[in-house]
Amino acid sequence: MEDDAPVIYGLEFQARALTPQTAETDAIRFLVGTQSLKYDNQIHVIDFDDENNIINKNVLLHQAGEIWHISASPADKGVLATCYNKSEYPQGSGCPRATCYNQRVSPGVWVPADHLLQ
Repeated sequence: MEDDAPVIYGLEFQARALTPQTAETDAIRFLVGTQSLKYDNQIHVIDFDDENNIINKNVLLHQAGEIWHISASPADKGVLATCYNKSEYPQGSGCPRATCYNQRVSPGVWVPADHLLQ
């Protein structure tokens, strides 16, 4: 067994949400959602090439709010859902509001699910 150097991936913002994308069978892929009150949040799609010990990434904007949870569909690699908190709600107004935000991927293009219904 060959000793490979560890691979580290850094984020620009704090992150709380991480999930593997198990429906993707051709790659080792993870989804990470950031949590920032000041800036647009992001979904990082991270592919790990274990043969070459390399990380490839695609960063997508998630302008709806800070991501508290992210989940990938176990059956369709193009579907994910995020639960997020909108920053426009004043602090101290009770529990954060969470809403599911579904997205479907089509070769490199991620769009909100409500646009798919039109």
